[in-house]
Amino acid sequence: MHAALEALAIPRIVLHADLLVEEDDDRAPQTQFVAERQVAFLEALAVTGSVRGAARRARVSHQTCYRARRYTD
Repeated sequence: MHAALEALAIPRIVLHADLLVEEDDDRAPQTQFVAERQVAFLEALAVTGSVRGAARRARVSHQTCYRARRYTD
């Protein structure tokens, strides 16, 4: 974990199982919200507080992040 996140005492990131990529997922790799991108997005979001900025840092579209939020509510 990054030192900045440790200093903020942010709880560990928990990935939602419904967002993880299935083996037979036929979407293009850049549209899959894989675990590594979820972690990168959530870490950046904790630091920046901006969904668009965090999505940009995680190299995933902000629409994908908002869609993931909608599906986990």
